[in-house]
Amino acid sequence: MLQKSYHTKTSDLISQFIQAKVERGFTAAELSAYLKENGVAVNKTTVYRNLDKMTESGKLTKRKSMVSDAFVYQTAEEDGHCEEHIHFLCNKCGSVIHLSDKKTEQYLKSISKELGLQINLSLSSLSGICPQCGKDKEKTKRGKK
Repeated sequence: MLQKSYHTKTSDLISQFIQAKVERGFTAAELSAYLKENGVAVNKTTVYRNLDKMTESGKLTKRKSMVSDAFVYQTAEEDGHCEEHIHFLCNKCGSVIHLSDKKTEQYLKSISKELGLQINLSLSSLSGICPQCGKDKEKTKRGKK
């Protein structure tokens, strides 16, 4: 028997928030703050339960933040294959870039074979500054001169 899906103000706001964050990861605390700003008071357990359900169903990916103790959630790719490639996480804006190009894939296969590694791609990522933040940084440098 299929479980009935209910649409509540809370679930609608959660969906709205996630859709606005497609290109950027978010934390449970950011989602909680958004709900509060929109007049919905929910406890942390409810927020985490919703995020866990969406992660288990494949709608979201979850990974440990590189800059804090929090977990970062992001909308999974539509084809559901986020576990088949690594991601690049921007340390400044939090955007996530899917590194699913052939060169990266070939490199990962090569290094896995060469070193005898079994890489867990769903938990693997690189971090740094994305192209947009890099441009912003250059503009700031030029403006200070």
